[in-house]
Amino acid sequence: MPRPAPSAVQIESNMGPEGYIFAVSENRYIAPSSKRDSALPKSSAVELKLATVFDIPPDGPASITDEWIRKCLDEYKHDDVFSEEFLVCVVFNASRKPSVSSEAIDLLKEHGMKEYVVTSSTDYLPGPHVIVDQQLREVWKLVDDSNGTCMVTLKPQRDPLSAPEPFLIGSRNGQALSFAIPSRIKNYAHPSPLAGLRVLVKDNIDLNGIKSSVGNYAFYKTFPPKAKSAHCVQKLVDNGAVIIGKTKLTSFGNWEELMEYTDYQAPWNPRADGYHSPGGSSSGSASAIVANDCLDITIGTDTWGSVTRPAHWCGCFGLRPSIGAISAEGIEPYVQSWDVPGILARDLGKCRNFAAEWLTFDQFEKTPKQFSSIIWPTDFWKVIDPDQASKARLFAQSAAAKLNVKLVDMSFEECWNASPPTEDATSLPTFINPATEVLAYDVYHNSENFRLRHRDLFGRAPYKTLQNERICKWFQQTVRTKDNTDAIVMLPIETAGPRYRDEFPEFQRPPQRGVNALAIGPVTKSPILAIPIAEIPYHSRVSGREEKLPFAVALMGTPGSDLQLIDTAIQILSHLNLPTVAQTGRSMYNKPDQ
Repeated sequence: MPRPAPSAVQIESNMGPEGYIFAVSENRYIAPSSKRDSALPKSSAVELKLATVFDIPPDGPASITDEWIRKCLDEYKHDDVFSEEFLVCVVFNASRKPSVSSEAIDLLKEHGMKEYVVTSSTDYLPGPHVIVDQQLREVWKLVDDSNGTCMVTLKPQRDPLSAPEPFLIGSRNGQALSFAIPSRIKNYAHPSPLAGLRVLVKDNIDLNGIKSSVGNYAFYKTFPPKAKSAHCVQKLVDNGAVIIGKTKLTSFGNWEELMEYTDYQAPWNPRADGYHSPGGSSSGSASAIVANDCLDITIGTDTWGSVTRPAHWCGCFGLRPSIGAISAEGIEPYVQSWDVPGILARDLGKCRNFAAEWLTFDQFEKTPKQFSSIIWPTDFWKVIDPDQASKARLFAQSAAAKLNVKLVDMSFEECWNASPPTEDATSLPTFINPATEVLAYDVYHNSENFRLRHRDLFGRAPYKTLQNERICKWFQQTVRTKDNTDAIVMLPIETAGPRYRDEFPEFQRPPQRGVNALAIGPVTKSPILAIPIAEIPYHSRVSGREEKLPFAVALMGTPGSDLQLIDTAIQILSHLNLPTVAQTGRSMYNKPDQ
């Protein structure tokens, strides 16, 4: 039976500065404005006719067959912007005019086609469109940023060379922004694996033409729009990825919990009862990726835990790359020697493919095909809830068995005491915690007050490089040695538990007892991969029932082993029947009733 489909779509309001907004099967779309719109009637009577373009390459078929149409439709149905309603009018775009078989016409009529045309234009892209006043326009789907994850979303942009502009369209209820997402169909033939990926970037990363807030309104007011994009963003744009917005973060990347956000409302973490911390500082990036199926990757930044902590709280995968694998040029500096852009993803395989294209490992020594052992740093795990630490311990034991390597219990503090880097070195916590505080020297831009305070406290001027280099050298010579040369270090992130939006934080922030585990990766310039391994039940005072919060561990590899680390994580998770793809919504592992 032929499928009913509308031949036209009535818009409910006049065309605004962004374009015509219309609905198809309860989904909202936008047809961006055109120079020709000034000649069109400014009334709700303007009709938008739905259309689909099929692009026929020069070496394509001379006759359009039903088999060819069926193959195209099989590809198109995987696109979340396209729907069969757009088949009302079919446009065959070809450099040489093909014939269309009767069988192909009959097949398309079964899918709702009312008419078709054959044309030739270099301006037409394959996928869903609308026709306005005989002009064919690409359409973009509108998706509400219902979790308040973004500082700004971007206008639909057909020309990647033009500067992005803020998007002015809000959500259905006017309480949030909307994403404008393009169809992926036009990128199916693109040579780059990054082409068509929809990406959000953190609002401390430069984006050409867009102002940055760094989570602070005064900063936003002070500086003009950026004149160029950060290196890590431009690399994505050059390879066909689509930047659709910039995400919220804590003010200047500081460790802030929800009640401490001052200038902008904190993002909403969709997990569990929806009222818990998304972690920080890449809070918006993590919240966005677990709230929106339409997103592929979000980009955060990590200084000491700003990717891995949000991955833990939001239940997704988070990669802090090896320092040197991707340039930090164009990122608002926090601690320049540690700052690095990082990846947040629901799909660990997609994270791996993205990292393989985005990161560069030429400067690193050849890394092992398999890691030599798994180190369990006993000092670090003391600060984690014992039951959750036990879950992580069982995971580590199973991982070691799968990889056929030893699980090595190791106290870094005992190693330090047995073999300190210098004869006059104090205990490891006494040495490393002030060294970590020295990083404020970067944060406060060489503040004289900080210099004086540091001299009063420690009897010397702050100098971050030497301390951290000593720790790095000691770690390589004492921990990563002999059978542990190429070890994975399994690090805790935080104890999972209720951390509500309307409660002032009372937990102990680093430095906690002993050494801060979040600092060991940056100090050693190593990659860290956060992977969720469990959900922790608790009784919610919001929903009045049992809910589950994500719990993740962090795997630290050797510098440059980022891809091997992800491959190993996929191998371990698959062996343990743990998902390598996290779901959106309240639960990582399934979709309960919302």
